[in-house]
Amino acid sequence: MPEEADVAPGQQQAVVSDRVTMPPPRPRLDRVTNWMRTHELSALVVTGADLVNWVTGYSRYYGGPAAVVISPSGDRTLVVLRDEARVAEGLADAERVTGYGERGFGLELAPLPLLAAEVRSVDAVASAARVGVAGEHADAIAATTDAAVVFADDALHRMSMVKDGDELAKIFHSYELCWLAHAAVADGAREGASEIEMMSAAQAAAQVAHGGPVEFGADLLAGGNTAEVCGPIAIPGRARAELGAPVIADICVRADGYWADTCRTHVHGDNSAVADIRAQLKDILSAAASELRTGAAAADVFRAMKARILAAWPDGEFPHHGGHGVGLSVFDDPHVIPSDSSVLDSWMVLALEPGVYLPGRFGVRQENLFLVTPDGAVELAEAMHRPLSDRALSAWNS
Repeated sequence: MPEEADVAPGQQQAVVSDRVTMPPPRPRLDRVTNWMRTHELSALVVTGADLVNWVTGYSRYYGGPAAVVISPSGDRTLVVLRDEARVAEGLADAERVTGYGERGFGLELAPLPLLAAEVRSVDAVASAARVGVAGEHADAIAATTDAAVVFADDALHRMSMVKDGDELAKIFHSYELCWLAHAAVADGAREGASEIEMMSAAQAAAQVAHGGPVEFGADLLAGGNTAEVCGPIAIPGRARAELGAPVIADICVRADGYWADTCRTHVHGDNSAVADIRAQLKDILSAAASELRTGAAAADVFRAMKARILAAWPDGEFPHHGGHGVGLSVFDDPHVIPSDSSVLDSWMVLALEPGVYLPGRFGVRQENLFLVTPDGAVELAEAMHRPLSDRALSAWNS
């Protein structure tokens, strides 16, 4: 279970609505430094874009290899490519920023030794007897120190699944971008656009709303292709939206270092069979959310979801996961699958995505994000203090 704060958290609490009454976890930096003290570390070196973002809030399009050195007191030194240092000083939550390498990009084919040398020169590392390392460049850092090394990947990954208030705000921003992308898909379905045209319009809508590049992924299938579930079985192509035929749009967006994931089945015109399935899937989604509570096992949530789907549609298929964690990764732990017995913690964010696929006919899927609480999960848009924009809300309600 995550550690809870002893006092009212103030700003962290302000980002959520009164539907979320549980106390927040301790800020992640406090959790990290507490772990460091427990393991008697003189310094912790965190590497890789995701963990650097998690520790400092620094995420940069086309950013180079980076690291953060953390002292037991929580003092952070961010190490980035020299040309990124000025930008990082304005964006990162770190006490200092230092650059490595020479000015310019693409001039060094092996930047990791340069990064490791700069990390080694940071006082907390240079004088350390026992150093923790984590992230995608952990081995390169470990190879350059004479100190005793403790690998911290598992511990930091577990911590990162529990979200602080500022992380929820970033996930929610990406969530809103997803719904704006869905609104563009709905427009395309009305116009009879092709799958690839709708996918491209969805990405454009998210990027324009964000005001900069986003990472984007989508399963976007129309008509009979929806029965094929997702890529790589079927990928967006030239098939067009048709009157009364379903369009499944499973859209994920990463902005400011955090992902969101969503799915809706859009229909232009009337299709009573699809409408009936969508209504029942919403009920199944709500039931699964009520079971997505602190202390529950992810595998149990999946089994109950699958049983409801197959009971409602004995001739249908449910061939994919029932959900997964979302945040630094779009497909994070824990996973709502039969083999994941992970116990859920408060303040985790998970996607739930029930669906049913009728072979040779069509498929329908619904996906929202949820915040785990002791009393069952709260849908993310309902958990946040700031509402979705009108256009995003129209897609969220579809």
